[in-house]
Amino acid sequence: MNTIKNALAVIGLAAYFSACAPSMNFKPSSITPAATGKVQIKRDKNDNHVVHVNVRNLAPADRLSTPQQAYIVWADMGRNDIRKLGQITPRNKLLEASLTATTVSNPDRIFITAESTPQVQYPSSMEVLTTR
Repeated sequence: MNTIKNALAVIGLAAYFSACAPSMNFKPSSITPAATGKVQIKRDKNDNHVVHVNVRNLAPADRLSTPQQAYIVWADMGRNDIRKLGQITPRNKLLEASLTATTVSNPDRIFITAESTPQVQYPSSMEVLTTR
């Protein structure tokens, strides 16, 4: 009987932790076809959602067919609530970029846009990568 309870406890904990740390891959993009990446979302001790964004092969924004100045990461929280998480800049030979940000609720999707200035308050239509 104890063996069954222990097994159920382990299965329950595994399900809980896998549900708290979803991982989403960015979809291929026609704007930056070589770019790949993923997003991981974990809960912190205050019940916030910590969003980790990692991308590779992200061409510098000024080298796009329509040159831009910055890449901005956004969280779509649903119900037309879009939040700016921050700016990412590709570095090194692998053109890697990363960002860690915190939100109060779990985002429906994460997306990256190329922008003419990093000070934008709303995303442009130049969506470079998206998880959906």
